[in-house]
Amino acid sequence: MYGGFNACAGGVGKAWISTLVPDRAQGTAQGLYQGLNGIGILLAGLWAGLAWGTDGRLPLISGTCAAALALALVTYQPGRR
Repeated sequence: MYGGFNACAGGVGKAWISTLVPDRAQGTAQGLYQGLNGIGILLAGLWAGLAWGTDGRLPLISGTCAAALALALVTYQPGRR
């Protein structure tokens, strides 16, 4: 599942970054984006592992809350009735 998600969504961030910076700074911008993304994934994995080891419910609860928030953000359309 994670591999499929990464295959579908990995290029989106790279394409977005490439539209934000000039051509001469593409390498630096892509490297910074990938580095920060990797650090974020590492920290999230460490947090989830430590939280799962103590009780097991905390990652499930926070994941459910994050999914509910994502669903609310995706379905919220201001000005549309």
